[in-house]
Amino acid sequence: MDYTQLLKGKTAFITTAVRGIGRDIAILFAQHGATIAFAGRKQLDIDNTAAELRKLASASQGYLCDLSVKEQTENVCDQILKDFGGIDILVNVVGVNKQDFAHDLKDEDIEWLLETNYKSSLRTARKFLPGMIERKCGNIVNISSIHGTQTMPKFALYAGTKGAMDASARAMALAYAPYGIRVNNLAPGLVMSDVMADEVLSYPEGRKRDEFIQLLENMQPLPIGKMQDVSNTALFLASEMSAYITGQTILVDGGATVKAH
Repeated sequence: MDYTQLLKGKTAFITTAVRGIGRDIAILFAQHGATIAFAGRKQLDIDNTAAELRKLASASQGYLCDLSVKEQTENVCDQILKDFGGIDILVNVVGVNKQDFAHDLKDEDIEWLLETNYKSSLRTARKFLPGMIERKCGNIVNISSIHGTQTMPKFALYAGTKGAMDASARAMALAYAPYGIRVNNLAPGLVMSDVMADEVLSYPEGRKRDEFIQLLENMQPLPIGKMQDVSNTALFLASEMSAYITGQTILVDGGATVKAH
């Protein structure tokens, strides 16, 4: 095994990679030899990420897509099949959130999170699994969340979508193991991604921001995670380093889920 080119010759579809964790995964995978297909909602962001990826993997390509829209998701998958003939690795990385108590949730919020966080992962898998079955190899990595295991009062909807993703992956791992296909989840805890950084900056500079940062630092025994912590674990699950692992949810949470208080 060449540990400097763990994904050499592979094609990976990362469902969104224009910023944050998805982009970090895409760049790391390309550094390890993979050709990357990815989606995003803004053409300028897609073009910028594609230019960066092509320095590492010249055939990489981005696609305009809103994963909350069934037709767009399916059309992009069809186009990737046409452009690449199939993929070896599927990384479902999209995740949106709406914090509210269950009795206050609106139907449109329920549908938005279900479509984006959960249904899109099933739709992408449905498109690419037949080719993986035919080739008798393939790898699906779902970026889930710590909230699928431990959560907070106003996360009923978000936690539900991520818990559903975890459960579906276990069933899929059993179903497709005979075809050489592995399915695993990666569940990040607190990570200083672009989205998290935006939330920190939303607090006024001074006491309120300092208190929020202190709250974040106290959520887990280890320091706040970096995007690379998630990307490195995704690379492990997508490569032959984890050849004997399937149906698992790997918590990348700095020890948050083992902390009692």
